[in-house]
Amino acid sequence: MVFGLMAWTGVNGIGVGAQALGVPMLITGAAGATGALIVVWSVLRPDLTDGQRPPARSNVQRVARIGMAVAAVATVAIGVGLAPGGWERGFVITVNIAIGGLLAVFALLAGEPARRRDEDRPQH
Repeated sequence: MVFGLMAWTGVNGIGVGAQALGVPMLITGAAGATGALIVVWSVLRPDLTDGQRPPARSNVQRVARIGMAVAAVATVAIGVGLAPGGWERGFVITVNIAIGGLLAVFALLAGEPARRRDEDRPQH
């Protein structure tokens, strides 16, 4: 829900001419909401196996996490590029770094914990 509100705020910011805050907020909101939905879907979908987590589930979550991390970097880069000159430049860059950083933290923490590779090997 928070990411949806961020995306909505970004759309409104772009609409009123505040692209330096609106575009990064839209990117963060859309990427975070999409990533969260993908992770939740992969966790809640019914397993067709014998109770073991299928490898595809962790792969889907990994792709969602990487996508959110890339969007976090893009948020900061685009935010710095769109930041206006003058006294408000530092504020805009700080806000964009903060929202990009929060998305990166979410990308690190979202989903199920990764298993070690030796746990994936069959036991003999």
